[in-house]
Amino acid sequence: MKILDKILEFKKTPYIIAGVIFLSSLVVLSCFKSAETHLATLNHAASLSSAMAKSSDDLTNYARYFVTTKDEQWRSEFNNTLKIRSGEASDDTGITKSFKDRVKEVPFLQSELDKLLKAEQLSNNLAKLEVEAFAWIDKGKPETNYDLQTHHYTAAQMLMFGEDYKKYKKEIVNTTDEFYASVVNRLQSEYL
Repeated sequence: MKILDKILEFKKTPYIIAGVIFLSSLVVLSCFKSAETHLATLNHAASLSSAMAKSSDDLTNYARYFVTTKDEQWRSEFNNTLKIRSGEASDDTGITKSFKDRVKEVPFLQSELDKLLKAEQLSNNLAKLEVEAFAWIDKGKPETNYDLQTHHYTAAQMLMFGEDYKKYKKEIVNTTDEFYASVVNRLQSEYL
């Protein structure tokens, strides 16, 4: 108790305590600001990986619907999804910006960007396979020979539902998941 009394008798003690409190507040605010920045980056990563997965799934679904029903509505939806991704059309929120431009707005590491852009490239490559399936449908529609028409339609369905398609689709999903996991791991290590 005597030591505390002597400290309190010192004239500059209130200023020292106020200074320590002020510096401690700055440290706490800095930690909160860092956590807020990390959370914003994590939210962007989740949003972008979700957007990539959704657009890839939409392309798959629309292509499969078209190959199955031969209804041109699904080809239009497929093409519209590609236009939104490339920035040629606006998305549901009215923003007209390519996926690549959206990705580059967020401060990701180059290795993280590379993973997400690789997922987009893989999805674009899969879209080429889907367009090839559309070509088989187009070959079959005017065909009067039933066996030949069935052959064209079956070829389209094999492209869309075959093992290669599933393998490529899984690679897209895995690459998107790797991107998100790498961002989470980096942010956790930085925060700690």
